[in-house]
Amino acid sequence: MTDPAVARDALFDPGEVRGLFDRMSRSYERMNVVASFGFSVRWRRQLMALVPPDVQAHRVLDAMSGMGETWSRLLRRFPRSEVAALDFSPRMVAHARERSRDRFGGRFHVYAEDMLDSGLPDASFDVVVSAFGLKTFDEEQSRRFADELARILRPGGAFAFVEVTEPPNPVLRRLYDCYLSRIIPIVGALLVSDPVEYRMLFRYLRAYGDGSRSERALAEHPALTVTRHELFFGCAVGFSGRRV
Repeated sequence: MTDPAVARDALFDPGEVRGLFDRMSRSYERMNVVASFGFSVRWRRQLMALVPPDVQAHRVLDAMSGMGETWSRLLRRFPRSEVAALDFSPRMVAHARERSRDRFGGRFHVYAEDMLDSGLPDASFDVVVSAFGLKTFDEEQSRRFADELARILRPGGAFAFVEVTEPPNPVLRRLYDCYLSRIIPIVGALLVSDPVEYRMLFRYLRAYGDGSRSERALAEHPALTVTRHELFFGCAVGFSGRRV
């Protein structure tokens, strides 16, 4: 019998996470829309609205960028900014670089690096955004993420993140859990033949809960301020703030 602590550690092991997203890379964008009933599109749009309107965004980073699903909205929000993206899944990065070349004229520089241990220079970005990457960090990794965020943001810079969460309403939570744990693997099997990988997303959601560990890590960092935003009855959460 597997020790729950060991199983939990494996869930957040960087190699396991990287492998999971490598395997899901060919279908992740489509399944994101299906799994969220299309709300992932809305939440990415709301993500951009969380960035303070007065920020001077000369350089913008999309962290844990996946295949660049947020980029169209990011460029509408920051049309004149220098834009970059970062992800540590080789296959996601390969797809993102193709997207940058084919759809955006090579505008995005895509870093193949781990956000928790990157070679990005100190104070190198004015804005950092991220969609649906926080749930793959445990408590310690969430604190490391906050450290790295504070390091790469210039003083006065801003951040905005969005992540799926378990809703507080017990009826809605049961329906949500049933949908993600039972229906989505079936849809994954029908559409892309990888139900095991998409069942893992439910495990991350359950482990992430209401997103408190991300909020704590950001709020407790001495160089960051953070505001929490509940989205669609708590089915998702947004975080926005500044580097002081």
